Amino acid sequence: MENKILKAFKDFSLLDGIKSPTVTVALSGGADSMSLLYALVSLKDKLGITVEAAHFNHLIRGEEAYRDQHFCEDICKKLGIKLYVKEADVPLFAKQNNLSEETAARILRYQFFESINKGFVATAHNADDNLETVIFNLARGSSIDGLCGIPVKRDIYIRPLILCARSEIEKYCQNNNIPFVTDSTNLSDDYTRNKIRHNILPVLREINPRVENTVLKTAFSLKNDGEFLNLKAEEFVKENSFENKLRLDGFSKLHKALKTRVIKLFYENVTQKGLLENIHINSVLDITEKSGKISLPDKWTASSDKLYLKLLKESATTPDLTQYSIDFTESDDNFLSKEEKINNLLLNNCLDCDKIVGKWKVRTRQSGDSIRLNNRGCTKSLTKLYSECKIPLEKRDILPIIADNKGVIWIYGIGVAQRCAVTKKTKHILKINAKEIQSNL
Repeated sequence: MENKILKAFKDFSLLDGIKSPTVTVALSGGADSMSLLYALVSLKDKLGITVEAAHFNHLIRGEEAYRDQHFCEDICKKLGIKLYVKEADVPLFAKQNNLSEETAARILRYQFFESINKGFVATAHNADDNLETVIFNLARGSSIDGLCGIPVKRDIYIRPLILCARSEIEKYCQNNNIPFVTDSTNLSDDYTRNKIRHNILPVLREINPRVENTVLKTAFSLKNDGEFLNLKAEEFVKENSFENKLRLDGFSKLHKALKTRVIKLFYENVTQKGLLENIHINSVLDITEKSGKISLPDKWTASSDKLYLKLLKESATTPDLTQYSIDFTESDDNFLSKEEKINNLLLNNCLDCDKIVGKWKVRTRQSGDSIRLNNRGCTKSLTKLYSECKIPLEKRDILPIIADNKGVIWIYGIGVAQRCAVTKKTKHILKINAKEIQSNL
């Protein structure tokens, strides 16, 4: 199993992007995550990594949840591994936000992982998990992207066990006397994935005992195909769209596989919203072949005159007239060196002058802008960040930012880039004083 983990690190470049990384294992206490922890500790010198762990207590299973937490604490103490622990009331969060417990747990768990991450977070998803994901997506209806299964690497998350079957993991635990706990919910059919695991996979294994490996290879093949199609779609949208319009003269000559991806990408670029479902994509396809107008989610409309496809917000109002007042103060007085509580608002509006690259200026966003926010652990495009922060559409093109020769280092109301954040070692601080002075809202 360790050889397969090393192969995954090599084949998928899991450690690319950060020098001397710390890999934090998402540790539940189950066989999968325990085998991953022990394997990474065994391989840490070969990989050149520092291993830490993080345990999230969902407060769903009462005493059993605390049993798992204490188990992880004891194991990490024994191994000399730093462990981060967080408890969160998932049922309450799910109820307050009208979410399923599974979705609520995933949101809170990943927020926790990102808050403590120092390099990469390793989750224990394996070949069997990938098989379950493919079947789950297939049952719901999915494009190539959904049938690619679990991404081996995405942002700060890596899956070193992706080439390992669950049977190999269990054997590794047995051969190495690795203790683990069993989550009682894994023995129930109450959750969709458990139904797949307990009822569908045994039948598939009667047909093909190594079905998880076969599906994994298929998923990797589909991923390559999907990436190629996405690249071609991106090229077309870049060359044929401007503002909220898409030229249709070359669109009609595209294969349908590209047309659907072009529409999906064009919609995301213009609306800065989530995914457009197949039913809506097909409706847009229809009006590109004939003049027409249709309604889309979130009060957007698509219209076509056979020359252009145009997206427009139905509730469009007059342009936002918000103005911003921004001035700066330089200081050699480092407030972090003092024993006092620091307001996050101050930290989000201060830059380390010595870390600014070349000349800096105040401007609004530009195509391709991205930022790695301080204490966030991942780089995001401003398009995605504004959407996640629920910045109104009418404000996104007027929101002030500061950029140096290397890129964006500050965004009004959001924060500063990690590379220019103030630390206790900072000698020269640039304080940003910014506020709205006029708004039509």
